[in-house]
This record gives sequence, structure tokens and C-alpha cells, in this order.
Amino acid sequence: MKQFFLRYFLNKESRTKHLFDHHFFVNQYYLHKSASLENISKILNISPASVNHITSTYYSMEFESLCSKHKFQHFWDEFTNPLNSELPVESLIKSAGFNSNDDFSEIILKHKEESKYILERKFI
Repeated sequence: MKQFFLRYFLNKESRTKHLFDHHFFVNQYYLHKSASLENISKILNISPASVNHITSTYYSMEFESLCSKHKFQHFWDEFTNPLNSELPVESLIKSAGFNSNDDFSEIILKHKEESKYILERKFI
């Protein structure tokens, strides 16, 4: 029933946004090592500019920034999970979709304010 509604009652942009949300959030696309603007545009069968239009319109940031934000949030959730207390930090970084420790460090340096907010939210 939901698919019927999506197909016949939503306009194309709404359908595309719903499809983006499904792949990006439900399937956690941002955790894939191959996550990129080009790859998700192929999955969704739309142009990279259309993907960026969706992310900037609905999430107020470019696709790469949205990926970085959710990767870091995933990392922090896993890092603060007591079940993972025995795991090395490097394995948590890799499980969050970062290709290396350097990529992780670069994201933190580029997004200091967002990282600070995530850390404060968890400890306050």
C-alpha cells in the first residue's frame, strides 16, 4: 500500500527524496566505504546535482558533509557503547565507514563545531 501511495500520489521530487532517505538513512549508505556522490546518484538513477539539491534543500548541507556527519555520529555512538569497550578505536573508525585514521582525523578537523556538538550532547 505504501509503495502504491508513493508511486501514484507523490510528485517526482518527493519520490526521489523518499528513495534517497531509504537508501541513505534506512540502509545506512553513509557507512559504505564506497559512499560517494557519484555512487549514490547511480543507485538512485539521478544526477549528482539532483542528489546535492535534495541534501541541501532538506538537510541544509552538501552530500559529502551529510555523510561525514552521520559517519561521525555512528562512530561516536559505537565508541560510547559499553559493549564495544574492549574494541580498538581503529576498528570503530573503520566500522563507521572511514577508510583510514587520517580520513577520520580530517573529518574532525573540517567539522569541529559539529563534532563538538555531538560530544557535548552525549555528555551533558
